[in-house]
Amino acid sequence: VAGVQIVNSGRAGSDPEIRIRGTNSINGYKPLYIVDGLFNDNINFLNPEDIESMEILKDPSSLAIFGVRGANGVIIITTKKGKNGQAPKINYNGSISLATTQKRYDVLDGNEYRAYAQQLWGDKYPAEMDTANTDWQDQIFRTAVSTDHHISITGGFKNVPYRVSVGYTNENGIIKTSNFQRLTASVNLAPSFFDDHLKFNINAKYMY
Repeated sequence: VAGVQIVNSGRAGSDPEIRIRGTNSINGYKPLYIVDGLFNDNINFLNPEDIESMEILKDPSSLAIFGVRGANGVIIITTKKGKNGQAPKINYNGSISLATTQKRYDVLDGNEYRAYAQQLWGDKYPAEMDTANTDWQDQIFRTAVSTDHHISITGGFKNVPYRVSVGYTNENGIIKTSNFQRLTASVNLAPSFFDDHLKFNINAKYMY
C-alpha cells in the first residue's frame, strides 16, 4: 500500500513497526486494528493463515468515524469463516525456512591479533600469552532453521457455519540464543436463525 512503512528488527518473534501516517502524531505511530469488528491494540494473537482479507484506511475522511483512536491509521482485518451447508474440509499449510548471516565482520584471527600486539608492545609483550584462536562469530551465529504449521477444519452444519484452526510456529534466530515459539487456536461459529434475519458471529482466539 502506497505510503505504508513496515519495519522489522529481524529478531525472532519481534513485532513489526507499521507506520501508516508517518510519525508526526502525538499519540505515537501505531495504527488501530479492527479484527472482525472488534478494536485491538495489536494482532499478535492472530495467525496469518486465519486472515481472509485486510483493508488499510489512512485518509482523514475515512478515519473520522474512529475519532482519536484512528488518528494513526486503521487496519481492518476479516478472518476466515465457514459456509452454510459446506462439507467438512481439512486444510494444512506448512513451511520450513533457513536464515543465515549475509555478511560477517572481517576481523583479525588469534595469531594476527597476537602479532599485532607484539608489534605494538615490543619487549613488553607478555611471554605467557595463550594460543587460543576462537572465531567468536562462529560461536554466536548459526544457520537458523524455522518451521511453521497450520491446520484448519471448515464446514457448515445446517445453519451453523464453523471453522476451527490450530497453528504452531517455531522460529529460530541467527543468534544461537534467539528463539520464538507460538501456539495459536481459533474457533469461529456463525449461526443464523429465522431465515437469516438473526445472525450471530462467535469468535474465540487463543495464543501462547
